[in-house]
Amino acid sequence: MDHREAAARLYREYGPAVYRRCLRLLRDRDAAQDATQEVFMKLVQNMARLEGRGDALPWIYRVATNHCLNVSRNTGRHAEAELTPDLESGSRPDAEAIHDRRLAQELLSRFDEGTQAVAVGVLIDGMERDEVAAALGISRRTVSRRLGRFLAHTRKFLGRDET
Repeated sequence: MDHREAAARLYREYGPAVYRRCLRLLRDRDAAQDATQEVFMKLVQNMARLEGRGDALPWIYRVATNHCLNVSRNTGRHAEAELTPDLESGSRPDAEAIHDRRLAQELLSRFDEGTQAVAVGVLIDGMERDEVAAALGISRRTVSRRLGRFLAHTRKFLGRDET
């Protein structure tokens, strides 16, 4: 089976799960579809990395998470002009949501991609630490350490140090 056939098989098997992950992170159907396609394009380019692995899902899931975090971060930088009309509309919930999204992006941007993926998996997706560990191909202890570090630094950044 060549790389394209293998990627097509993986897409049929994992495509819906990757799309749901991208949709949850990006909150936009079109962006999630684009991201899903880009994740599988990366997969085709890096099929050699999957050879010999028993389960491809953790690697695919990690690529999808990192890709969506990068898209979200880049969109946040370019969307400021687009967000201004929403702020002027006087719609309080939208203004709060925009502020919360920017704050979340600011907080996540202070951490490496691995810690970002752990924080998003546990705090946003509501996954158990074991699930995050399996999806990212790391130990549960590493998940706990990264999450603890993320929460401690975030509390400090927000001025809510609970030491």
